[in-house]
Amino acid sequence: MKIKALTIYCSASQKLDKKFYKLAKETAEIISNYQIKVIYGGGNVGLMGIIAQTLKNLKSEVIGIIPKFLVKKEKVSFDISKLKVVPSMSKRKEYLFKLGDAFLVLPGGTGTLEEVVEVLSWKILKLHNKPIIFLNYENYWSPLLKQFEKIIENKFGNKNLQNQFQVIKNPNQLNKILKSWTK
Repeated sequence: MKIKALTIYCSASQKLDKKFYKLAKETAEIISNYQIKVIYGGGNVGLMGIIAQTLKNLKSEVIGIIPKFLVKKEKVSFDISKLKVVPSMSKRKEYLFKLGDAFLVLPGGTGTLEEVVEVLSWKILKLHNKPIIFLNYENYWSPLLKQFEKIIENKFGNKNLQNQFQVIKNPNQLNKILKSWTK
């Protein structure tokens, strides 16, 4: 499978433990070794900002999608490859979905959770077949992954749910995936 664009979902919080910013930087450095453009939420804060700045500094293509009302709050990054200001969160999510050939989920809050559950639901409904990867750093996503198991156990969903995504524990595991995508 040839992946040319990777949508990254992650936090915009500036109040995180430093280890999460380090994780974002390491992830961006690994991605920069491949000819893959990154699509992200357009902000210059939190993990989003670290991803964008690191990739920009390493001469990678970065496309930001941000709703107009968040331009000031998320300190929009004007020095990335391309920035698209959209009218709403719905339009942001639409572009993040459309422009990405695959999705990488780093630790995040309710926005990140909403985005990944939506693309996962769409995949289950066969509206797309794009890869979804959870970077389950320090078991951050484990409660959600357990909830997915509970959904299956109680027959609220299809047993096929766990086959819809991959889970990795650290950015280095991303190397193997990126190599297979860029062959």
